[in-house]
Amino acid sequence: MHVLIKRRLSAAACLSVAAIAIAPVGLVLWRYPLPAWPLTLALLGYAAALWRWPALFFIVLPIALPAIDLGLWTGWMVVAESDLFVLITVAVLLIRNPPTATDLWPGRAPAAVLLLLIAALVISAIVGLASPPGYVGPSDNPYLRPDNALRLAKGFVEALVLLPFMRSRQRTHGDALQWLAWGMAAGLIAVTLAVLVERALFTGILDFTADYRVAGPFSSMRVGGGHIGAYVALALPFLLGLHARRGRLLATPVLLLAGLCGAYTLAVTYARTAYAAGFAGLCVATCGWWLARIRRGGAAVLAIVPIVLILTGLATAASSGVMRNRFADAAIDLVTREANWRAGWAVRDHGPLTVLFGMGLGTYQRAMLDRSPVDRPSDLSVETGADGRFVSIRTHSPFYLGQKVVVPSDDHLRLTLQIRASDTKAALGVALCDKVLLYSDNCRLNQVAVRTQGVWQPVSLDLPTKGLGHSALAGLVRRPVELSVFDTAKDTSLDIRQVQLTTSAGAALLANGDFAHGLDRWIFTDDSHVSWRILNQYLMLLFETGAFGVAALLAVSGLAFAGGLRAALKGDPIGAPVMGAVTAFLISCLFDNLFEAPRLTTLFFLVCGAGLILWQHHERPAVRAYRVRTETPSRL
Repeated sequence: MHVLIKRRLSAAACLSVAAIAIAPVGLVLWRYPLPAWPLTLALLGYAAALWRWPALFFIVLPIALPAIDLGLWTGWMVVAESDLFVLITVAVLLIRNPPTATDLWPGRAPAAVLLLLIAALVISAIVGLASPPGYVGPSDNPYLRPDNALRLAKGFVEALVLLPFMRSRQRTHGDALQWLAWGMAAGLIAVTLAVLVERALFTGILDFTADYRVAGPFSSMRVGGGHIGAYVALALPFLLGLHARRGRLLATPVLLLAGLCGAYTLAVTYARTAYAAGFAGLCVATCGWWLARIRRGGAAVLAIVPIVLILTGLATAASSGVMRNRFADAAIDLVTREANWRAGWAVRDHGPLTVLFGMGLGTYQRAMLDRSPVDRPSDLSVETGADGRFVSIRTHSPFYLGQKVVVPSDDHLRLTLQIRASDTKAALGVALCDKVLLYSDNCRLNQVAVRTQGVWQPVSLDLPTKGLGHSALAGLVRRPVELSVFDTAKDTSLDIRQVQLTTSAGAALLANGDFAHGLDRWIFTDDSHVSWRILNQYLMLLFETGAFGVAALLAVSGLAFAGGLRAALKGDPIGAPVMGAVTAFLISCLFDNLFEAPRLTTLFFLVCGAGLILWQHHERPAVRAYRVRTETPSRL
């Protein structure tokens, strides 16, 4: 009787949590700035497939997290499409295959490091929410709001929520990490497809002479960052996991395809740190693979295939003039980074509590805006006046507010809006350009001076579209076109309202030009990348989470690496990708702040979770026997 009551209570709890996970999905789809039906159908199809094949999330999430990102078109920064896939995964699996108490408690050492991570996260998030430095009023820049702590914490939380389902699959089938390897390979291929389209539109797929660094599906790079390079370096070692079990006929062709994709995408990032991280991660993974094969016995020739492909890609890119110039500028760039580190450290509080717990998660940009004489970030907010809503842009850096538009191939567009400023030094800049994210091309530029302080001034401009939106790949895709408005004067404020862009026939091209829905469909970008981050993840963590947060990161990643090494020493080659991926990500952290992109955070800690599973290694003998018999990837 007691067992029955316990089971019913457990089922009721799972249903309740599943309902809580589903509710935000409906709310997001209702508020979605783009037509919601394609995303709704995709989520419903995924939910149905996941119910039938519970292991499918190992494939779908490593694709959705890096490759499904429409932030350039929605304008959203806090919520991403991949978040909905995570919520659907949690809701379906809680009902279909709920984790047991064993899955929730991962063992002594893994539990200890995870509790350390959770404690550091909770403390730094509370500090960031409760005492945000420099916050003086309303802002619609997520980086400059107190709830930026929640945006950053989201990536950690999603990984922690998914870990019990990974452990459950490993406990019952013993193949969770093999499925994760297939998912990472699929994600790498999907990201490369986006990169190929971008380069086909702007440089040519095989043109290695243009100084064009891809962003791919990473809208988080709107203020700079090397997120795509760090992702590729993280994913590449998992190609070795495709051959962790014998008898999989698809493993070799997928390994070759994903290896080619990874080599190409890594090469066209033109990022020196990504090159080093990707190569080092693969070297560590290959050493782990050979170690496992020596322990187990058997050939390991395929382990060198990814390294050969990566070396070929990097050699091709490194021989270009672009990379020769970047290598030549390495010393100058290091000086720039050192200045960035010093400027960030100068605005930090002093005292034992700050040393231990930091300034608070998500507080760096606010501290720079409030305290720093250099590298101050810009801000914007949507406000309501007597005549309606307007956006106020406060400029301290090259800051642009833009929207993707579909323009006729040969027309003259009419742009109308109103501007207001308290300083006649402010001036409106307008640009209509071919643009994905980081680079503008083929621009139509205009500048309008502010004539009178504090008075709304109407503006009307003609913008020709001839030559914009070139197509590629036999006309299947066109260059995205973006209309951007900005303040050309530094340290001034400019208000903008009633933005309309119409064709010669009177058709409206802009959405939400009256800002009635906040900044939906609008995206801001900034050319001053040093204004938004310390270009070192460890210093950034020390600033925001203190020594406690840095210790938590090193403890989790160190035990994950040790788990992969422990598996390799026991003859299990699946530990090798974990070792390589952790190494690659930690190297990428040396010259960038990667946790500012929550999707990268989720992927990294899922990889760490895989390493903790290998460290725990608590499967029953019967389960291990079942794992050896399970050889085909189609058996979910």
